[in-house]
Amino acid sequence: MVTFFVVEDHTLTNLGIRELLSAQAGFSCAGSACTREEALTKLAQRSEQQPFPDLVLLDLFLGEESGIDIIRTVREQSPVAKILLYSMYAKPGIVTLALENGADGFVSKSASESELLTAIERILAGERYVQQSLVPQLLTYRTVFDGLTKQEQNIFKRILEREPNEKIAKALNIVPRSLENYLSRIYAKTGCKNHEELMLRFGS
Repeated sequence: MVTFFVVEDHTLTNLGIRELLSAQAGFSCAGSACTREEALTKLAQRSEQQPFPDLVLLDLFLGEESGIDIIRTVREQSPVAKILLYSMYAKPGIVTLALENGADGFVSKSASESELLTAIERILAGERYVQQSLVPQLLTYRTVFDGLTKQEQNIFKRILEREPNEKIAKALNIVPRSLENYLSRIYAKTGCKNHEELMLRFGS
């Protein structure tokens, strides 16, 4: 029996995923959450008190909060659990960041139910699955990202996670003026005019 846990902030979508998977032979719902805090609390409780879910289906953004730290937490609590991102945010930067942090696959909410089920089947079999239509975008993004310096890459990743500039500067131990200079270079190298365009192209 495959146990699954759903993290999705839209109530009807959350319910729909649970009903779809529960109707599949060999699947059992281990719980759900609608917020980042609820997800972290419930998953921590399961980690301590009962077997961790085999599969976590996760929306990439819960309101204004990134789900990347949920991926990291799941990986710490259960290195063998499978994580499938199911999100409307299908931009290449944030998808790549999620995969680098331990997600096993990504399917956008525009995909069919059959593709969602195929993705689940593949990652449970130990494969990595990315919706085929997104692959060219991911390859293009990798070329852009590799053209940045290490520090620029660190800043870019934090931007994708929606961290404010003040938090980024503090985390990387740089002054605001230096951060502004880094941002200007990132915008130039990615062909973006500002933060909003950067997020529109690569993040959310």
